[in-house]
Amino acid sequence: MKKIFKKFLRKTSDLSLSSKISTSLSDNQIYPQVCLDAANDYRFFNQFRQNPIYNEILEHVTEKEGAAYLELIAHDPVLLGEMENFRQNDLHGNPRVYQYPNVGAVSPSTLRYVKVLSDLKNLFRNLDGLSICEIGVGYGGQCRIINAQYVPAAYRLVDIKPALLLAQRFLDNYPIKSTFSYMTMNELEKNNYDLVISNYAFTELPRHIQEIYLQKVILNSRRGYIIYNDINPAEFKSYKKEELLKVIPGSRIIGEVPLTHPNNCVIVWGTN
Repeated sequence: MKKIFKKFLRKTSDLSLSSKISTSLSDNQIYPQVCLDAANDYRFFNQFRQNPIYNEILEHVTEKEGAAYLELIAHDPVLLGEMENFRQNDLHGNPRVYQYPNVGAVSPSTLRYVKVLSDLKNLFRNLDGLSICEIGVGYGGQCRIINAQYVPAAYRLVDIKPALLLAQRFLDNYPIKSTFSYMTMNELEKNNYDLVISNYAFTELPRHIQEIYLQKVILNSRRGYIIYNDINPAEFKSYKKEELLKVIPGSRIIGEVPLTHPNNCVIVWGTN
């Protein structure tokens, strides 16, 4: 991810740091436009998961990494048996897919989402009937994988507006029983949730934005699963994992498996 960040700094070198990255590593004025184009143009949407600019932020999981995720998923025969259902994620956006033993052609990113689902299942057991909030939603891939296995009572997706528009376009292709809501940071009200999820996104935010999410979402959530990245520039002054453990009651660290960056980990709370 550090390489990705440096690429964007070069691409937007005529801007100041504050205007290049106003709210996160991905809010760089290039990625949001790609999301908007994919949300508004069906031809762009049909190919967006192979768009080079989009791949700087998402859909860059490698074939090898996908194999590592699949090896872990295989420990759960129930999830492995649902792979045909999970593979439906790859029907839209034309992702890169690879042939994997016993499961056939599937996107490595989809395998990563299934691996996260496996973690959630092991940590929290049944997600049926929960109110879930996901901070940083990509194109809705994780949301759809969770809803392919469980029926949460409500699922709130939180991101910048262009990403939300793309996620809604993606998720509208699937019949899903949960009630969805799409909100930006400033549209959020302080609310209680059964589970908050964030795959890297929360920890890639500047501290002043993180504090809003802490007050509105995280500190009001009975359970949590946050994949922690320690890659932000010093200017962000982002919370370190040690600080988050002190701030979030009952939180603890588990390893990120497989490890995608030397300093990564997963912060969880409310586990069984």
